[in-house]
Amino acid sequence: MKPMTFIIILALAIGIVFLIKTNNKDNNARKDATKVTVRVTKVRCEQRLKSDKSLVVLSYQGKSYSVFTTGKKCNTYQVNKEISAFYSAKYDKCFLEI
Repeated sequence: MKPMTFIIILALAIGIVFLIKTNNKDNNARKDATKVTVRVTKVRCEQRLKSDKSLVVLSYQGKSYSVFTTGKKCNTYQVNKEISAFYSAKYDKCFLEI
C-alpha cells in the first residue's frame, strides 16, 4: 500500500470517529437537558450565502450560548426577550428545542 493512500485512509477513519463521538455527546446532552428560561442577547437572521445558518445568542446564568437555527425560526426571536429553552448542566450546553 502506498504511503499516501494509507495517510488518506487514516485521516478518514479519524474523521469518522471524531464525528460519531461528537454526535453521541450532543445526543446525551439533549437527553440530560431541563427546561429553563433564557434571555436572547443577539439575533443574526440574515444569510449572505446559501449555506449560512442564522445565529441566536442566549444568556443563561451569566454565560452566553450560541445556537444556530433556520431563518424562519430566527425571525420569531427578539433581542432582550425571555424565552424557554433547554439546558444541560452536565455538558454545559443550551438548546432551543430537543
